[in-house]
Amino acid sequence: MILKVCGMADPENISGLTHINEVDWMGMIFYPPSGRYVPNFGQEPTFYKQLSIPKVGVFVNENTDEILKKVTDYGLSMVQLHGDESPEQLKAIREKSNVKLIKVFRVGADWNWQTLEPYEALVDYFLFDTDGPSYGGTGHQFNWELLNTYPFKTSFLLSGGIAPEDTESLKYCFRNFPAMVGIDINSKFEISKGIKDLEKIKLFTAAIKDDVVSKKN
Repeated sequence: MILKVCGMADPENISGLTHINEVDWMGMIFYPPSGRYVPNFGQEPTFYKQLSIPKVGVFVNENTDEILKKVTDYGLSMVQLHGDESPEQLKAIREKSNVKLIKVFRVGADWNWQTLEPYEALVDYFLFDTDGPSYGGTGHQFNWELLNTYPFKTSFLLSGGIAPEDTESLKYCFRNFPAMVGIDINSKFEISKGIKDLEKIKLFTAAIKDDVVSKKN
């Protein structure tokens, strides 16, 4: 089970996160309107680049050249595309970099799985978040039972309002949705934007990883 902690930005907080062995990926947001926008936290890219934890750069409708520059400057292992990026842009990133790609889709009431089809051969993972009025996370959950009808083979991660008290529901999801390989946590584990409650994360990871058969790559 992959555990991704997203919205990390503060250097001291990040240093603490890297000592939690159960955390697999760290998400860093490169979307200027976000309160978790990494460059606003005053640290040079070299600090982030030297970290050994796999880093996921989160982008929203950014141009390909800027994405690739951030991949190099920050030592990103993965690129997460959270906007309206086209399949053509994903192809361009693939041609110019060996970085892994995650495409986010925001699930709402009128959800149609066929929306994913043009992207399936281009991504390493899908990530499903809750639909809302903006590109950022809403802090709310969609109906996770929809995942029972997922028709593709590409592995996916679940996001959107995941909280410490959701461990039993998440264990159910891992047992029943074979393509689900991880979760993405953020706002429900924060002290303030970009600052995570590390003790809360430690307790959550211990509770969920103890009882989930590992699907980690």
